[in-house]
Amino acid sequence: MTKARRAVNIITGLFMIAGALVLAIDADQTYPAVIIILGLSLFIASFRSIIYYFSMARYMVGGRMILYRAVIMLDIALFTFSLTKVPLYCVVLYLAWIHIFAAFVDIMRAVESKRLRAPSWRMNFATGLVNLCIGVLCLVFIQNVAAAVLIYSLGLAYAGVSRIIQAFRRNRTLYGDVPAV
Repeated sequence: MTKARRAVNIITGLFMIAGALVLAIDADQTYPAVIIILGLSLFIASFRSIIYYFSMARYMVGGRMILYRAVIMLDIALFTFSLTKVPLYCVVLYLAWIHIFAAFVDIMRAVESKRLRAPSWRMNFATGLVNLCIGVLCLVFIQNVAAAVLIYSLGLAYAGVSRIIQAFRRNRTLYGDVPAV
């Protein structure tokens, strides 16, 4: 990871933590902000994947899969923006589904990393467990707006902290260990 990429990860992590604090301060009134943040993050991620596909991935083996994922993520982002007028339990159920699916992916990635003896399997497993806990908490507090926003802000803060941790993690290369900064 380059120094510029590390700096971007640290700044993004700090913004995520600050956003989580802002959401948690007035949880009853920030419900629409959760939908906007979730939709924007999905939209930006899909847009980045589409750019990546057209700049590099279309020449790779299996690169078309990146385009398919980007289009599906774009559809989910547009669907998220349309959730402002639906009842709360639908949005919380949607949020729980996203976290449970992310937990499944992270845990499967951790199992594969452990099998390949990669040192990053613990972080993937921890992220999967946190996503699973957030998804279950969303299902438990499905009717409470403030609890749903607090749960989302906790997940956002955890994602920010893990992004900062990844920025300071040492990278293993073919030539040996390289310090993070």
